[in-house]
Amino acid sequence: MITKSVADYLINSSPANHSNTILYVESFLQRNIMRALYFSILAMFYSLAGRIAFFKRQTLEAEKRQLIIEKEKAELENQLTKSRNAYLQQQINPHMLFNALNFVYNSAQKYSDDAANCIWLLSEIMRFSLEEAGSDGKIKLDREVEQIENLVAINRYRFKEPLYLKLEMHGDFSRYKIIPLILLTLTENLFKHGNLTEVTSPAVLKLTTNETGQLTFYSRNLKKSKNGHPRQRKALGLQNIRLRMDSFYKGNYKLEINEPGEFYELTLTLKL
Repeated sequence: MITKSVADYLINSSPANHSNTILYVESFLQRNIMRALYFSILAMFYSLAGRIAFFKRQTLEAEKRQLIIEKEKAELENQLTKSRNAYLQQQINPHMLFNALNFVYNSAQKYSDDAANCIWLLSEIMRFSLEEAGSDGKIKLDREVEQIENLVAINRYRFKEPLYLKLEMHGDFSRYKIIPLILLTLTENLFKHGNLTEVTSPAVLKLTTNETGQLTFYSRNLKKSKNGHPRQRKALGLQNIRLRMDSFYKGNYKLEINEPGEFYELTLTLKL
């Protein structure tokens, strides 16, 4: 409108034409200003929408790259876990080991039923520890529970003094699967680092599963005398358990440890 007004003013020298030009500009001025504002606002929103879409695409691409990295990391950790398990399983020839244990069992049976039973229980635990897990890295929960019972039986044979342990197991263990040797290791720590000889303060071991697939492992025992090394080994064992649990059950388990007075308590809750 300004350009047209200037051109009309320069081309038409007549005052009447100048008045017409002014009237023309004034009559269309409001309409053209509104039109200009409309397109300016529309352009501003279009530009803003483009910038938002650009940053959104960048965010989605970054999230996609992060998911790919996490997936690759999880696959590498899974392969590493399988490699470690395979390495441990190949350290000893299972056939040679069990043939030797069978010979020792038959020889010991002639002199002591208790010793023979201990050898048989030990061979069952070792057979279980060398079993290959499924493609998901897990075994049946009831198989691990069997080895807990075998380990308890072995330790009752080992010591001359009676062991005071309340063992409670509730639930349908055949329905679920778990990564091997977690519960067995926690049970072993109970005998290795706990005092189970006090009749007034018996140790407690409870293992339960419910209908939703939640497993709870609870142990409570008197502490043994402090000597440094057992505590260090216990911490290392629990650290290894946490590493394995993080690999398979990250966000779906809780391992709590309490030391009220002379007692040591451990509670593992796990969504199978």
